[in-house]
Amino acid sequence: MLRIKEHDSEDGKPGRILELSDVEFTPLGFSDLKDAKLSKPMTIPLQGHGTIVVKIGDELPAQSGHFHTYLESHFTSKAIGLVRGGWLPSALAVTNETIVLPDRCIVAQLKARMQNGIVRDNLEKDFIDLFADSPVRINPMLFVLEGDARTNPTSNQALAQLNEAAAKLRAALPKAILVAADRNGLDGVLGLIEESNRGMTRKEDFLLRLAPSLMSPVGKRRLPSLWDEIVVAAKDYELPTSSLIVLAAMSSMLMPNGSSPAKGILKLHSGYTRADAYNALADLRALEILMCLFAIFPNQKLMLCTADKDLALFWAGLDASNFTIRERVVSANLTKANLFPGITDAQWHSLLSA
Repeated sequence: MLRIKEHDSEDGKPGRILELSDVEFTPLGFSDLKDAKLSKPMTIPLQGHGTIVVKIGDELPAQSGHFHTYLESHFTSKAIGLVRGGWLPSALAVTNETIVLPDRCIVAQLKARMQNGIVRDNLEKDFIDLFADSPVRINPMLFVLEGDARTNPTSNQALAQLNEAAAKLRAALPKAILVAADRNGLDGVLGLIEESNRGMTRKEDFLLRLAPSLMSPVGKRRLPSLWDEIVVAAKDYELPTSSLIVLAAMSSMLMPNGSSPAKGILKLHSGYTRADAYNALADLRALEILMCLFAIFPNQKLMLCTADKDLALFWAGLDASNFTIRERVVSANLTKANLFPGITDAQWHSLLSA
């Protein structure tokens, strides 16, 4: 339920009251997130649809409709919900049918913020606190899949991670419904690890090779040669140039220093190691999994919950849509406007056609 009340008029006439139930908010985009101060209360542009009841003295009949308003929130939005079509503050993206996929940072946040569904004292309110009020459905797959050893977890490590995630989530959110937190869920994660293991190694090699070139600021003169270097490296490691890791490398090259969420995801620094590369790839793999789930389960509401603004910006900037799966290959439409400044249509097509 969302309840909006107008201010009373100067002559004392009570303002109208607008009540909305069964609300679904329209996801926000890249520009809404780029300059947002998520660690502070913020004004959030909201639109969507639901059942609307207007009260002006006598209550008017309920009707379905769309709305467009601004929410002056007293909550911070450190937990970001990545959904089909963009992002929303975490709790605003959840309905009764939504399955939430929290990353490791969000599980840690929940454990630190709540005990038995009660927010600890002296903490600034965040939208994620609203998870305590409903039986939110949570799948801990991403926590288990990333692991805590900065490499793909073994079967024993994955089991330990599943037990750890379940214990932390149940301690923080006793009303939560854990999805795929049993042996079947673990087998699914182990299958993902096995399928992605060789690809992860190739992607780590790709990042380790390119890290020295991508760390430094890239001037216009260096763009053509670095473009070719990325394309050749992708070919050498059998990576399609349409894969998220190659697109992230391209975006980190093309966006001016300090404005590239891809560079934040890749976590480039001197002395870059395989473990650093794995951490970056674990984030991108989470987005790949989300895209796969959107393609396989087109009617299921899903949300990847993260505290990583760079990851959220990269997702919102891609503006992915039209998820499909054919012969075990997932495809989606992506846009170039936000993350690939200066790229021509021909160059964009050459990347995505792979």
